[in-house]
Amino acid sequence: MLLLKKHYASLESSESLLYEITNEDIEQLHKILLKMYDDLYAYCQKHSLKLIASGGTALGAVRHKGFIPWDDDMDLNLIREDYQSFLIHFEEELGDKYDLLAPGYKKGANCFLMRVMRKNTTLKNMIDENSPYPTGIYCDLYPLDYAPDNRFLLSIKAIMADSLRFISYSVFWKKYRSPSLKQYMLNSEGKTYYRFRIVVGTIFSFSTPEKWFERYDKFIQGKESNHLTIAAGRKYYKGETQPTEVFLPVKQIPFEDRQIYMENDSDTYLKNLYGDYMKIPDEKDREKHLCLRLDFKSGGK
Repeated sequence: MLLLKKHYASLESSESLLYEITNEDIEQLHKILLKMYDDLYAYCQKHSLKLIASGGTALGAVRHKGFIPWDDDMDLNLIREDYQSFLIHFEEELGDKYDLLAPGYKKGANCFLMRVMRKNTTLKNMIDENSPYPTGIYCDLYPLDYAPDNRFLLSIKAIMADSLRFISYSVFWKKYRSPSLKQYMLNSEGKTYYRFRIVVGTIFSFSTPEKWFERYDKFIQGKESNHLTIAAGRKYYKGETQPTEVFLPVKQIPFEDRQIYMENDSDTYLKNLYGDYMKIPDEKDREKHLCLRLDFKSGGK
């Protein structure tokens, strides 16, 4: 997914035949995402769970006291115990407004992490073009898992976890092949990468992508230790591993006109992900946001 975003940054929307999300769209997305966050926060508070800002949402909370102005999604963490508990009452309490997909969940998974989507909206990306799953405007929820303290064991587990992650998504690409993704990748510098993904997906198609996502999710879980990782994060298993005290205990900081839980040592966490995270990137270096379709309502754009 990060590779696709890298390609997006070098394309014009006319070249890609995709819809480029506008500044006006971003503003509307932020309004919907905030409503989603309020619902998820209230649900978590009721069940004594803590939603923790992750990735770009954490960066936005610290640098902008809210969303990064050009960001189009929301990333949140849950410690593994809370992550599992989050599923228990979701359908009965929030199922009227939201779809939920997660590895091993009864409604299936379209990714190696949990995704909550607003019903009657659409944010369809190329990978999901032929997927049978809902494609609403979404929040990604990442499990926060214990990682080995021993460096050698950490490296071994990281290699295996990252391999399972690659396999699971490759099988998803193969099973739900997207004509738009194929056209896009084969007409760009990503054609070798795309072909390799499809080969890997073909080799491991003896099992469904949903089963692979479940295997990955089970594998990344760990016994209590002095390190935690966001294995499904942008820097993968080892790259997201930090001492437990970097993540816990969480604290609350302002986010838009409300509060959000944040990593205990947000400086170390954000430096690991972004380096000089307080520096605003030049406009030309900001991620472009392209999609196949964006609908804020069932009959919208």
